[in-house]
Amino acid sequence: MPSTLQKSVEETGSVRANGSCLIVMRLINAIWDRALHIVFEMRRFFSYLAGKKSEVQELDLKDVVLAKAILDVHRKRTHKEMTTVPLFSIRQIHELDRENALQTTRQRLKTLRSCKKELLAAGKITCDTLARLMPSVSWIKVVQDRPGGYLAFEGNGRIAAMQKVFTQSDGIEVEIEQYHFRNTRKIVRRLNRVRRLNGLLGTTD
Repeated sequence: MPSTLQKSVEETGSVRANGSCLIVMRLINAIWDRALHIVFEMRRFFSYLAGKKSEVQELDLKDVVLAKAILDVHRKRTHKEMTTVPLFSIRQIHELDRENALQTTRQRLKTLRSCKKELLAAGKITCDTLARLMPSVSWIKVVQDRPGGYLAFEGNGRIAAMQKVFTQSDGIEVEIEQYHFRNTRKIVRRLNRVRRLNGLLGTTD
């Protein structure tokens, strides 16, 4: 018949084994959740590319670097939030140098100018207004790279159109989706690499 000490040792070992199994299960669940999150974000990324398929046919190095930077943004974000920022606090990360993008921008300029007074009176361009006037596959998405300054990794065409129609003195604000990270500096470096390849780094900084 086992002694009290032996029983105690066996019970302690059992508790430790159960505790270890619980830790392993939690770890597996965490890894699985993260894997599902990455798959979901990759699906969103490829949906984004599908929405831009006319531009994808003309990809070059700077476009590949842009695509990789955007994928990193989605993979590494901790959270995101909708917020409102001054229009001229946002800077583009890539040029609008393809005919389809230029054609879209011209149409957006025409639309914005037709309702400029209405927008000036409102003082703010919300997501609902953006969707109505300049529909796109996503919201304007930004990363804060400095106090009061943002880099738009999605929505460059809409930003360019609005900044041509309005002036800084108009004080227009825009509703955007801001992404947050544990290491924002690393993400900003990647976005600035895109800006450098597009000849934008230093032009508005």
